[in-house]
Amino acid sequence: MKHTRAGVTKRVEAEYRSLDTIVKRLTPADLRKPAMREEAPIRFTVKDVLAHINAWKWNEERVITKRTEPRRPYDPPKTSALADTNAGIYRRSHRTSAATIVAEHRAAHRALLKALRAAPAEYFSGRERSAQWPFDAVGHLAEHRRKHLEPLLDPTRRAR
Repeated sequence: MKHTRAGVTKRVEAEYRSLDTIVKRLTPADLRKPAMREEAPIRFTVKDVLAHINAWKWNEERVITKRTEPRRPYDPPKTSALADTNAGIYRRSHRTSAATIVAEHRAAHRALLKALRAAPAEYFSGRERSAQWPFDAVGHLAEHRRKHLEPLLDPTRRAR
């Protein structure tokens, strides 16, 4: 499907609101809870899941702005394998305070909106893309929100 700046921005804002509603309800104890099953290769906590979401949102901002300067601490590390990239995000997030991760959640959203507003029109309409595009600002985030964070606040739902 073809996209517009307004449509993409609206979807990014809606996903942020859904996620931020959860973030605002999380207690310090919630942020320390495991968010993955015991058999997961890395047992992300809720805080680590939020950091993972943040990192990929920062990556989306980097793609949109075509930034080439050295990666910042909260950017996903550049590796040759996705599992290694996610492990790098975890190593950084696991030793970072929850307050910092929550602040990065809001900063990443502001930076992403700024990038979307500044992107040329061709960025949005240049070619056919999936309905979840931009994936690291909408679809990917929504998957983690639904799978790992929403069940925490709704005891009738079980994490898969």
